Amino acid sequence: MDRRFIITVFFAVWAVWSGAQEVKFSLGNDSTFNAADDYAQTSEGFDVDINQVNVINLGIQVAQDVGVANANRDEVVEALNTRSYYRQRVDLTVTSALPERTNVYSIITFLNDNSGTSSAMVTISNLEVEHFFNNNFKFRLGRLANSVSESQFFGRMALEETSAHVFGRKLFINDALEFDGSFKKKGGPSFFVGLKPQFKPFNLKSVYAGIHQSFKSGMQLHGIFSLNRQFESDMKKYIPDFKGKDVYFAYEAEAAYKRRGGTVFLNVGGNVGYTGLLPHASGRFDFLNQLTPVVSRKGDSFKETFTPSGGFRVYPAKIAPSLKFLPQVGLEAEVQGALTDRFTALNVCAYCKVNITRRMVLTYYCTPQFIWQDFKPDKPSYIGGVVNYLRLSVTVGKPTRMFL
Repeated sequence: MDRRFIITVFFAVWAVWSGAQEVKFSLGNDSTFNAADDYAQTSEGFDVDINQVNVINLGIQVAQDVGVANANRDEVVEALNTRSYYRQRVDLTVTSALPERTNVYSIITFLNDNSGTSSAMVTISNLEVEHFFNNNFKFRLGRLANSVSESQFFGRMALEETSAHVFGRKLFINDALEFDGSFKKKGGPSFFVGLKPQFKPFNLKSVYAGIHQSFKSGMQLHGIFSLNRQFESDMKKYIPDFKGKDVYFAYEAEAAYKRRGGTVFLNVGGNVGYTGLLPHASGRFDFLNQLTPVVSRKGDSFKETFTPSGGFRVYPAKIAPSLKFLPQVGLEAEVQGALTDRFTALNVCAYCKVNITRRMVLTYYCTPQFIWQDFKPDKPSYIGGVVNYLRLSVTVGKPTRMFL
């Protein structure tokens, strides 16, 4: 993904509007703000106040992260890129409603860690420009944030791997041009249709569409479908005789029941007509990564990529005032290879957030993985491991999206 393209679009729009406008900065305090809450309307609405034009909202989240991996065999842990890391992270959020029905969102992330991959780096986590026609329809361009799912792994199948297994981040990030529509205020659905480019060289990588419906009873449904292209330069390392280009379909569907005190959900997804690396096997702490499970026949792709997941999320602080220090607790599990005999992988994500103050939050994630396989004879038939994540974060200012 080419950051220069996104940054150019962002600053071009910013320069056009701010050059002849009166601009105000806002770094205010909000007595209702809680940094432990997940909220972002993304495709379904506006995350800035469109009535406050040219007000630049600033927010900063500073976090200390610790991650440690353990497994049932030493060679399993040694095969990971890193067994543990200690990382400092700063997220700078800048958002604004501009004139002529245009909004800008950006999150610039500064990382410093000891993982061995990089001592310090700057990442554009979110950088998008949205232009709306009315309160129901809009275009979005850039590095977009999306979230309609109750799952930790929204879009994990239908929208490829970009942010599919980032534990603790509920939003999905992808470079795209997207058209969104929402009829939520009238009780109807919201939908989105997008194009994903590939850079170096520039080409069309994916076309996707999704729909989300909420009901007064608390039920929620969503579906996402995509047509994805594969290129020889990306596929050679997994399938040496791959030539030219190919296409495959991907899908995801979810049913959820959401109330004030919590939510429960069931999510399924997979690929059709696909060859290549098994989805969810490329993360830094995915133990399945070292086995390099490859789908070699298109006819097997539906069974081998079919991945159900389910879980719940509870908000104790909303149920009992005495538990105001415990805003969120959740558990999610997914099964890879649920319909095939070659392998089975169970990924679990248990987590909780603790409010030290409304703006200082302690977050803990425990992510066990259990893998049974017979497609790699030189590897153990059973791998069991767990990764523990701990984060202490402090949020200052007025971020308009909380998802990190």
